[in-house]
Amino acid sequence: MNVGNLFKDSVKLRPDRVALIQEDRRLTYGELDTRTNQVANGLRDLGVKRGDTVGVLVKNDIRFVECMFGALRLGAVVTPVTTRAHYDTLVHIMEDSETKVLIASPHFAEEAARLETGVSGLGHALVMDTATDGATDYESWREAAADTDVDTPVDDGDLCLLPYTSGSTGLPKGVLLPHQNVEWWTRAVRRAMLLGPEDRTLLAIPVFHANGMFMALMPMLECGGSLVMLHDFDAREVITALSREKCTYTTGVPAMYKLLLREEDLIAETDFSSLQFVLCGSSEVPEELLSEFEARFGAPMLEGYGLTEGGPLVCYNPRWGISKHGTSGLPYPGIELRVVDPDDPAKDVPQGEIGELLMRSPAPSKGYHKLPHVTKERFLEGKWLKTNDLVRADEQGYIKIVGRQDDMINCGGENVYPKEVENVLMTHANVADVAVVPVPDDIKGEVPVAFAVEKNSGDTSPESLKQYFLDNGPAYAHPRKVFIVDELPLTGAKKVDRTHLKELARA
Repeated sequence: MNVGNLFKDSVKLRPDRVALIQEDRRLTYGELDTRTNQVANGLRDLGVKRGDTVGVLVKNDIRFVECMFGALRLGAVVTPVTTRAHYDTLVHIMEDSETKVLIASPHFAEEAARLETGVSGLGHALVMDTATDGATDYESWREAAADTDVDTPVDDGDLCLLPYTSGSTGLPKGVLLPHQNVEWWTRAVRRAMLLGPEDRTLLAIPVFHANGMFMALMPMLECGGSLVMLHDFDAREVITALSREKCTYTTGVPAMYKLLLREEDLIAETDFSSLQFVLCGSSEVPEELLSEFEARFGAPMLEGYGLTEGGPLVCYNPRWGISKHGTSGLPYPGIELRVVDPDDPAKDVPQGEIGELLMRSPAPSKGYHKLPHVTKERFLEGKWLKTNDLVRADEQGYIKIVGRQDDMINCGGENVYPKEVENVLMTHANVADVAVVPVPDDIKGEVPVAFAVEKNSGDTSPESLKQYFLDNGPAYAHPRKVFIVDELPLTGAKKVDRTHLKELARA
């Protein structure tokens, strides 16, 4: 199936049902279908053909949906561009993906105009809500296009999405996701979470990110539910919107939920009776966060694990059955997992020992764009994906994420995993959030240091937190320094920015 037609059944069965909500704006499935066809026809008029790439540089906005699906209906490939990238990174993504047309939010009007003239092959830049030299007004362009139905046949191997990884270790890499991959995973998430037309999700994390794309946008449209989109993350607005729009679930990352829990006054006076569960992933989830959220919001937090290259839902704790706190759950049906020696992927490690997670699925990625050597390194025999994530599997098969292979700290020959240090510190009564990173050390090679956010400012000293860890954790893993900060820096995907914290620690 051409993924551009993902919500066609809902258009036929429920054209008047609300598909998208943002502030006081409501868009029905029928209206979304019309606007999507206008985008498809407008792109065709600009010369976009099957297999060409269309870049969507749009902050959370319901028009992101019509742009992406309109391009897909035409058989084009969509690159959902990170909205937190530096201009040089945008140039790299545009050039590497060979983007023909860029559609941008008004926040990127200046960048869009520069990119149109500065990137070879980028023929057109369309900007929303802003008249600017060197770019076309998006709304005028869309309204002038025909709304006749567009349905371009595609093959299973045809590319659908070309997202770019965060690039924390270098230039962002394009991930090749064919239509077959995107359709399978969308239906997999919908089935795993038992989602239906009566569900309504709140999207407060970036829609370009795999978490927001595959855990909220795609499954909601496929099952005929409704998506409430916030322009950006604001803790108090998230709490208000969950209640106001009677959302049944939301998805996010640990940092987002930690910020929600700080709004104790608003939580106490807000009705969350419609909320059935929340999803949490994209980085390690502290066990204390799971328990505290459920106690305060009255809905379970279901931890899961996925990655852009492998799939958005590799492991999950289901809405039904048994969830196990502190784990990312069991492998999704159809997914195969192995826990192997990081230095010898052919060798599985014994149960309970730490190893690298390998996975394969019925709908794999095709690897990395223009990087055959990286594809060969990560996709063993073209099938098993090396995730670079370190895990333990317990006797029941539940997967516990220990950390990234790159994040492991070799402290005098002992392996220190940041998450395990963070889990100890998070049990302190006055710690609201914490992140652990390495710094070089002349004797040990590298040692852990911690950045901690207090619940009550000024009540905790760095020395007392260090002592707390020594009293409650292994001495070799204790943070040699503790820095008290007002908040932890976040990446565009709302994950803790460990690269920035490493630089701060070294400084």
